This record gives sequence, C-alpha cells and structure tokens, in this order.
Amino acid sequence: MNSFLKKAGTWALPTILTTIAVLWAVAAIGDILTAQAHPAFAYSVAVLYDAVWLYALAQETAHRRQGSSARLPRIIGWVFLPLTVAILAAHGALAGDWLATAVGALIPVLAKTTLVMAIDRDATRISARAQSAIDRTRAATRDRIALSRAVSAARSEETRAAADIIKHSRQADADAAVTTYQAFEKHAETLDRHPVPDGPSELPGLISDNDLEALLSGGVPDDQTAGGTGGLALPRGPSGHGSGTPAPESRREANSKAVAMLAVELYATDPPPSKRKFREAMRAEMNVRGLTGGWDVIDALYDREKQLTESGEGAE
Repeated sequence: MNSFLKKAGTWALPTILTTIAVLWAVAAIGDILTAQAHPAFAYSVAVLYDAVWLYALAQETAHRRQGSSARLPRIIGWVFLPLTVAILAAHGALAGDWLATAVGALIPVLAKTTLVMAIDRDATRISARAQSAIDRTRAATRDRIALSRAVSAARSEETRAAADIIKHSRQADADAAVTTYQAFEKHAETLDRHPVPDGPSELPGLISDNDLEALLSGGVPDDQTAGGTGGLALPRGPSGHGSGTPAPESRREANSKAVAMLAVELYATDPPPSKRKFREAMRAEMNVRGLTGGWDVIDALYDREKQLTESGEGAE
C-alpha cells in the first residue's frame, strides 16, 4: 500500500495538470476553428491534436522505464508544448481575457515540467555499459532471426529446384520410353511388310565369273557338266549337252546367283559402301543387267557381306 501511494503521489499532480491542459487545448482549438469550419470537424481536429500529444508523452514514459531510447517521443513532446502554449494564448487574446491568456499559456508548461520530473523519478536508471550490452543482445537476436529466415528461404528454394529437376528427369524418361516403344512398333510393322530371310541358308550361294558367264549364255562352264555336283544342272538337249533354253527354276537360280555375285563385286571397295549407297548401286546395276530382286534380298546380301568382312573371312 505504501508503494502504491508513493507511486500515486508521484504521478497525481502531472496527471491532473496534463488533463487540464488537454481539455483546455481541445476547447481552445475547437472554438478557434468553429469560426471557419463546422463545430464537429473543428473539435475533431482538436481531439486528434491532443491525442498525438498524449501518445508522445506515453511513449516517452514507456521508453524511459525500459531503458531504451526515447528520442523521437521527446522531440514530439517538446514541439507540441510551444504549439499548445501559443494556441491557448491566442484563444485568450481573441476572447479579450488577459488572465485567461496567461493561465492558459502557463498550464501546458506546468504539466510538461511535472511530467518530466515524474518520469525521471520513476524511471529505472541503468549505466551506459548496461545499455550497450542490451543493444548488443538485441542486435544479435535480430541477426539470428535474419539468418534463420535466410537459411529457411534457401532450403525452400533448394527443395523447389530439386523437385523441378526430378520432374524434368522423369518427363525425359517418359518421353524416351514412348520414343523407344514407337520405334519398336515401327520396326515390327516394317518387318511385317518386308520380311527378311531367317538365315544365310536362304540366301543364294556365291558363284564365279565363269559360272555367271556360262549361265547368262545358256550353257554350263567348261570344267563342269550339266549333272555335276559343283555346277548348275541345266536341261540337256538332244545331244546330251547343256544347250537350249533353261527351265524357269534354272532362270530363277541363275538370277539369284547373278545378284549375289553383283553384291560381292559392289561391296568389295575400300572402304565398304554404306547401306544406302549399296542399295542404290545394286538397283542401278540390276536394272542395267536385267536382274530382278526385292529390297529385302539386297539388304540381306549387304548384311552377309558385312558379316563376312567383319569376321575376316572375306569372299574368294
């Protein structure tokens, strides 16, 4: 109770004088502005003016109690003091009452003076060293908060970037899978339309230039008979020799061997031709020589010659 009374005694007079000064200032400002504006607007301006003044006084008191800087509230309080004195003095002068002019100008000064004394009496005194320690602690706390926010933002950005990378990677894998599937489908469709022989046994055998010349002239080589094991069996004529027009099977076999021999000749270059150039050359030469054969046969011959060349066997 004694502590409460002591504190109340310290703040009683400043509170009374400040209340009188604020009310007198509201009345004076409102009365002066009424001549130029509506009374509601005039007294509203007066209330706002005194509200700012009271807020500055309250902030100054709070800052001094906690030992922090009260520079701005003090500046505002000392700026409003002469303005309030001037307003109250002008109001008394306009009313023609010099006593009211003197008392009105004196009330704000007394209120401010007693308020400063009460603040100094009630404020907690700390040393400059303690104030410096407080400032350093506050600065370190703000630094930690700022650093934590920066680390959190960086981690969030890293997480978003990683998620974006994973997204693009999986999208690329999906696109690659679709492309591979389409390629397999296209390959299967091509094989269905243009089948390739299953193995070398289905390809025509190799023949020599002598065999080719004899076959194209409708006979057999000099060193082979029509019924020999190494040559091509052609139908015998009346004299028993291989003369006359070959049978259809013989013509097809002769065509196949001629195409095979042509493939050996066109592939035997250094370096070997590409598949595209081989196909173009084969088709051109086959047209010139009157040979027949599909693209599947040409491709199969190219693959066989390539396989023989890579295995080092070659074709004699």
